[in-house]
Amino acid sequence: MLPEDAVTVDDDYRTGAAFAARVPLDLLRDAAERCSALGFYLETITGLDFQDTFELVYHFNVYEPKSRIALRVLCGHDETPPTVRDILRAAEWFEREVHEFFGIRFADNPDLRRLLLPEDADYYPLRKTFGVVNAYRKREEIYA
Repeated sequence: MLPEDAVTVDDDYRTGAAFAARVPLDLLRDAAERCSALGFYLETITGLDFQDTFELVYHFNVYEPKSRIALRVLCGHDETPPTVRDILRAAEWFEREVHEFFGIRFADNPDLRRLLLPEDADYYPLRKTFGVVNAYRKREEIYA
């Protein structure tokens, strides 16, 4: 499913996950289904905003043995990632939160209402373009 170099192992948990996998946007649903079938549950979804792209990070965990996995998905500023809320029920609220704070719309998610911000808010506070930011860089400048 994924190329060999797409998966990295972190035996020391320095990144907070035992494994990280770079997953193409078109394989996100397949990867989520695979994690679910293996007994992993979705802990959270978060976003990172770079000048050239967004990166979505899906954290999965399993009770025994403890093995936290991070699926890292690049998503262009103009792209719409697929929803995984029909595969993982917890994703419903996580996708709403990512949409609320980053403005990322998830395809086929019918409920992207705001959770905390006012319904008429026309801004996304975790985007680097919100307010004055001096550290807005491209992804490859950080992950060199």
